[in-house]
Amino acid sequence: MKQETQDFLDFIDRELNPGTITIEKWKKYLKKLPQIYNGDIAFRLLFDWHWDRTNSIGRAFFKHDSLNTEDYIYTKQVEIIGSAGMHFHNLGYQYQELIKCHARCDFLGKSILEIGGSLPNDLLFEHLGIESYINIESPDYIEAKSGSTYSSKHGDHERRQTIFCNAEEIDKKVNNESIDSIFSVACFEHIYDLPAALEACHACSKKGGTLYSFFAPIYSQIDEGDHGVIPQHERFPEKPIGLHLLSREDQRKKLISAGITDPKEIQDFLGRVNFNRVPNRLLYKDYERICTESPYAVLELDRQDEYNISKRFPRQFAEVRSSNIHINNMMTLGFRIHLLKA
Repeated sequence: MKQETQDFLDFIDRELNPGTITIEKWKKYLKKLPQIYNGDIAFRLLFDWHWDRTNSIGRAFFKHDSLNTEDYIYTKQVEIIGSAGMHFHNLGYQYQELIKCHARCDFLGKSILEIGGSLPNDLLFEHLGIESYINIESPDYIEAKSGSTYSSKHGDHERRQTIFCNAEEIDKKVNNESIDSIFSVACFEHIYDLPAALEACHACSKKGGTLYSFFAPIYSQIDEGDHGVIPQHERFPEKPIGLHLLSREDQRKKLISAGITDPKEIQDFLGRVNFNRVPNRLLYKDYERICTESPYAVLELDRQDEYNISKRFPRQFAEVRSSNIHINNMMTLGFRIHLLKA
């Protein structure tokens, strides 16, 4: 291990302890993290593995009592990142993914464009040293979801700008080749024309610029992929897992067999399942194709898998398999992608 890395880990062990972390110590950590992450492959591999382990995702999901595979100092780092987000900014997974992106890209002095969210000014300009920040909010999504905006919580700043447009139109609102890093969390699963959105992002990215996105759950995931569009109903005491992935004919049959027989009620129920604007209804195979065939070069396409979900829902898996030949992968919750404009 490099001495610089060991010194950094010693700093984490000595100075970053829950309840005693000052903002100055945390800013020091954030400034140094990208240098260590990109300069020491051993640190990067251990950091990423412990990230997945702490979040119970993918290859790091399974833990056997007879195996001690965790390193305390890396687990501590991941946990502190989560707690710092809540303590300093009242942010959860958005903050965690932002710091993971920062580790890769180093936001210091950069122009950042965020799609589908909004971040507080002190985090952007004081903690991370971002030069300029644009956030994009979709009017369509605002109308479909809540009617309120994210940006209104954070106030104005001379180095930030909010643009209300859909992701497919970004290149009409943002100057070409003006953005160092594009960042997005929990948004791509809502974009209807994702290929067009990636084309627009690519036009706005500088040469050597990157796009980082973490998005989940995607529609083909059996448990959470419906994004709440399956309505609650007295005839279903529990959510009918996987109903959104059945064929339209089998969806109707399932409602009738549950005792929902009124044609108008069936129409309203299935109308929400199949046409509600919130999820885009892209499947796993669609995202894989769209991301790898975009104008960007792929640096990372990291599936967020729950390998053993079929053990939790064996009946529902079998039901979807026999109903809809277009559904294959139902275990992938989402993706973490990192793309480069070469």
